[in-house]
Amino acid sequence: MVAIYLRSCHPDCRLVKAKTQKVAALRRYLRGPVKSGRLNALTLAKKPFIDPEQMDEIYLPPAEIHALQRLTRQRKRLESAIAARKTRIGAIVESYVPGVRKAFSNPWSAQARAFLRCQLNPLSVTCDGEKAHSFLTNTRHRNKTDKAESHRVYLVCQSAADIYQLSSRAEAVDDEFFSVFQEEIARELRLMELEEAESEAVTKRMEELYRGLHPSDNLRSIPGVGRVTAPTFLAAVGDPARFHNQSAFVNRTGVVPRTRQSSEVEVKGLRMTKAGPAIMKWALFQAGDIGRRFDPQLASLYYREMVYHGKNHKQAMGAVMSHLAARVLKVLQDGRPYELRDNEGKAISPAEAKKLILHNYQVPEDIRRERRRRNPVKRGYLKPQGTALLRTNEAVVAPQPVKVTIPEN
Repeated sequence: MVAIYLRSCHPDCRLVKAKTQKVAALRRYLRGPVKSGRLNALTLAKKPFIDPEQMDEIYLPPAEIHALQRLTRQRKRLESAIAARKTRIGAIVESYVPGVRKAFSNPWSAQARAFLRCQLNPLSVTCDGEKAHSFLTNTRHRNKTDKAESHRVYLVCQSAADIYQLSSRAEAVDDEFFSVFQEEIARELRLMELEEAESEAVTKRMEELYRGLHPSDNLRSIPGVGRVTAPTFLAAVGDPARFHNQSAFVNRTGVVPRTRQSSEVEVKGLRMTKAGPAIMKWALFQAGDIGRRFDPQLASLYYREMVYHGKNHKQAMGAVMSHLAARVLKVLQDGRPYELRDNEGKAISPAEAKKLILHNYQVPEDIRRERRRRNPVKRGYLKPQGTALLRTNEAVVAPQPVKVTIPEN
C-alpha cells in the first residue's frame, strides 16, 4: 500500500526494492552492530549510490493480475492443507486397521470415504458379515470389481478383528475406543471435503480472471501447462514486456544454479537460487514433468541430464524448468500458440513428437534406479577431494544412446 501511495503521488519517480539481507549487511559495515530506525533510513539512502545495479524496480500489477496472484497462492495453501490432512488420515487409519486403504482400488474414492466415515470398527464389520456390504455405498449396480474390492476390505477387517479379539485382555481397545476413533476420522474427512470444495471454488474464480486477462489461452498450448498452472504463470509474469530477455525472467524465477568462481577454479552445478516466488517454481516443476513427455526438446534435455551428466530426476528437472520458463515468457510476449519442434528446429505434429520421444529419449529403468541412490560418492559420479565434491567426467561411465530411425507409418 505504501508503494501504491508513493506511485500515485510521485508518478515520475522510480520505486525500487531493497533486499533485507543487503541492507542489513551494509548497515553493519557502516555502523557496526548498532541498529535504530535513523540508521536504517541513512543506510537505505546510501544504497542507491553503492549498489545501483542491484536495485530492482517495484512492479505494481493491475488489479486483476494482483487478484489472480492472491487466488493462486490461496489455492496452493488449500491444496497443501488437503494433502497434509490426507496424510494424517492415512497414517491414523493404517495404525489401527492396517492394510484397509490398500484394499481399495482408489483410497479416496466415494466407496473408500464412505467406509472411513462410518465403518472403521473391524469388529462391527466382521459381525455384519461379508454379504452385508455395508461399507460400499454405490448408487449403481455393483459389478465384479466392486465385489472384489468389498471382499478385500472384509478380509482386512477380519484380520484386524482377530488381533483385537486375541488382545482383549489388555482392555486398551473396545467399542468405545472405536466410536471416538470413528468420530475423529469423520471430522477430519468433513474438514478435508470442505477444503476441497473451497479449493474448487477458488479454481473456478481463477479461471474466470484468467479468461478475461488471457482470452487467447496460448499458454495452454505449451505441453504440460494446464488448468491450474496457466493462471499461475500468468499471475507470476504479469506484464511480459518488463523482462528485457528470457534470461532475466529465468533468473527471476530462481530455477538457475548458483556458481562459485575463484581464480582459475570454477564450481558449477550448485544448488538453485531461492529467488522468485515459490509457487512459480512449483508450477514449473509440475508443468515440466508432464511437458518433457510430449515436447521432444524438453525430453532431449531431460535425457541428456539423466544419461550423460549423471543427474537424478530432480536435478534434471531443474534444467527442464528453466527452459520451460523461457518458453512461457516467449509465448506471452509473441501472443501466439506454442509449436512443437524437434532438436533441429523443424515443426512436428504431436504424434511425431511422441514417436520421437519414445524411440530416442526414453531413460532406461536401470539408469533411473541408479540415480535414485542418495549417496553420489558411492555411486561413482562424484569423488571427494578435501571438503568439496568435484564432478568427474560422467559421460565416460554413462551408457551411450542408441539412435533409432522413426518409422514412417
